[in-house]
Amino acid sequence: MTKLRSLKQTTLLSLVLFTLCQGNLFADWEVVVSSDSSQRRGTPVSVDVKTDSVLAQAVEGKVQLVAKAQGSTSLVQAEKISPILTRLWWIVDRLAPGQALNYKITADGKSDAQKVFTWKESSKDGKTSTDLLQGKRPVLRYMHTAFDSKNIEITKKIFHMVFSPDGSRLITKGAGGLYPHHRGIYFGYNRCQFDGKSFDTWHAHKGEHQLHKSVLKSYSGPVFGGHQLEVDWNDREGKAFIKETRTLKAFSQPDGTLLIEFQSELKPLIDKIKLTGDRQHAGVQFRAAQEVAENQKKTRYLRPKGWDRLDPKKQYNDKKHMDLPWNAIQYDIGDQGYTVAYLSDPKNPGEAEFSERLYGRFGEFFHYELSKEKPLKVRYRWWIKDSRKVSRQDVDVRYSDLAQPVKVSLK
Repeated sequence: MTKLRSLKQTTLLSLVLFTLCQGNLFADWEVVVSSDSSQRRGTPVSVDVKTDSVLAQAVEGKVQLVAKAQGSTSLVQAEKISPILTRLWWIVDRLAPGQALNYKITADGKSDAQKVFTWKESSKDGKTSTDLLQGKRPVLRYMHTAFDSKNIEITKKIFHMVFSPDGSRLITKGAGGLYPHHRGIYFGYNRCQFDGKSFDTWHAHKGEHQLHKSVLKSYSGPVFGGHQLEVDWNDREGKAFIKETRTLKAFSQPDGTLLIEFQSELKPLIDKIKLTGDRQHAGVQFRAAQEVAENQKKTRYLRPKGWDRLDPKKQYNDKKHMDLPWNAIQYDIGDQGYTVAYLSDPKNPGEAEFSERLYGRFGEFFHYELSKEKPLKVRYRWWIKDSRKVSRQDVDVRYSDLAQPVKVSLK
């Protein structure tokens, strides 16, 4: 009996030591989130912490973390960013100017399946696509049919379609319709010049094209969903001259709106490439649904201070329409109004020419000399609300998160 009791005690001690070595499942982290003079709404925040067993399980979805502050609780998403670091993400619902919130992040939450982002295959009629869902609600559709020289019009570029914030319909245009090369959220240049040649990845009529190569990362969880893509910009013979890494994320928003982030890095596969063109046929652009083109008289533009005296019923594309921090289009699909705000990171290259069209395409463009020593990096966000009742201040609040991020510090 003594030996049996001793064996049990030894086994129990071993289990305790093993648990301690693996990390405390109820360990917590204290984080301070503070704003400057800007008001904040639905702000994505993150902090990097040293990986332990709890975080390793959180990354795999086996443990749900939560962030608690002043009686509110937010779900936390864990992202592995290196062998030793984990990035913790959550959404700050509201933060007043100058306010600081003290968060405690702990592993005692339960995930709500209706709020988790996941990817689902949605290919149909010979077109390859995958949908990003939040619960059962569709958010984004990634179109990436492999290039076919016999079907150039359908297969010449990759792009993302956007669903309405409630997921009931697509609010962007795909192939076809007015100006069929305009599709959802897309990126291209109509003049990619090198070695005396010029390739058009905007219209892509002659065989140059963008080709999906792989999904480098896929993001799923309660805070955001998305992916990081490897994309080749190919010449007419199918040889890549630019390697792009494109990242899209959709963030959960407490007020039911939609927040999408786009990041891209272009690296040349030859020494130098001149990226040029004009504001109507280059850059990162958004194209609204075909129904908007058929009802252009209803389109309005909401612009930031400095451009607010321009007629909201008209489109502007002159030389003064440059370096806008943001711009917003308002349009109807059926009886439902929508506002789509285009937010440009101030770190993007300057002298950006903005283009507006009442039929629903808008975005900015800049010239760039691409080299191996100087790749191109851009970052944008779109904030989308299923209403026209949006003020200039509403968009300013969302832009502040991009231009002057909140301060996040680990205690």
